[in-house]
Amino acid sequence: EPQHEKEGLLRGLVPKLLALSAALVVGATVGKAAVATIAASKTGGSERPQLLPFTKRHDGIELTSKQKHDLEEGKKVMLAKREMSAGGGRGTAVCDVAAPPKFVWDTVLDFAHYEGRLAACKRSTVYYRKTNVMQRSETIKCHMILDAVVKEFNCYYDHTWRPDQQVLTWTLDPSRHSDFVDVQGQWCVDKHPSKENWSRVWYSADIAVPPWLPRLVVVQMCKTSGIKALNFAKAGAESAFAKAPSKARWSLGNKLPDVRRRLQQQYAEMPPAGG
Repeated sequence: EPQHEKEGLLRGLVPKLLALSAALVVGATVGKAAVATIAASKTGGSERPQLLPFTKRHDGIELTSKQKHDLEEGKKVMLAKREMSAGGGRGTAVCDVAAPPKFVWDTVLDFAHYEGRLAACKRSTVYYRKTNVMQRSETIKCHMILDAVVKEFNCYYDHTWRPDQQVLTWTLDPSRHSDFVDVQGQWCVDKHPSKENWSRVWYSADIAVPPWLPRLVVVQMCKTSGIKALNFAKAGAESAFAKAPSKARWSLGNKLPDVRRRLQQQYAEMPPAGG
């Protein structure tokens, strides 16, 4: 008799368990559909993920005493690493560079010569530039071909350079097709807090890659992209600064980049509001 009671109890539980499983599946499906709908509404029908842009310098991160000590020791510091289940991740890397900010920006903004200098970049071509006087910024769009071992990626980047903030941000150009799903990035260059003619360089990026890309490749990209970018900026800036004439090195190092001078001059020449 106890056996019959157990069997009866199990028979009564089976429909409930099936109903619960169905509810969970439906709930998960609805949740996924809701996320896709939200993304589609923001992209005009596309389900491209909407990564958060970098609106704060350094992505709002403050260095700890330990991290500052590591930088003083010549180490590169990795911050806020996050690997996304969607394929990609957000993170920030920082290093000190033995050259003033002007030389760092000369390297970073020289998009036409990234090939052979920035790791994995096989080609880089600028196809659009525009100075935005009212916004005190410059728009620079470039096409890059990146080697990710398993495939070459065509990416069309839309950069916004704000010299008054010493910040360069970028995302994908929505008017062109890129092989990456979504990208957000930011360069920040500060004068070193204690060393003359040195800079503290911040590189932040968030990326979503196609789901078919092997997980091992995604993880490796997330781990190394920040360090490779810093190595590129550091090597270019320090090499250029070392070649500058000794008597002019300080003045060159503190000279405003050409685009910043152009913006300031054009802004100064603008007629007053209502005039």
